Amino acid sequence: MAISKERQGELALLYLKNKLRREGVTIKLNMQRQTANEAKELGISPTEAAEFAEILVREIVDEAFKK
Repeated sequence: MAISKERQGELALLYLKNKLRREGVTIKLNMQRQTANEAKELGISPTEAAEFAEILVREIVDEAFKK
């Protein structure tokens, strides 16, 4: 059975979030530069990569401080 591209994206996001929850998130001063460099390596927009990273990090932090 072939998995659709949309489902592959969903699975990848679930995997990534789970990995971040287990291993934690490290905030560094050069995080924006590192994100831009990784975006360039992947051939994606640095702006999109930064927005995606921010969404993920905020979600993980919000979960950690949920009341």
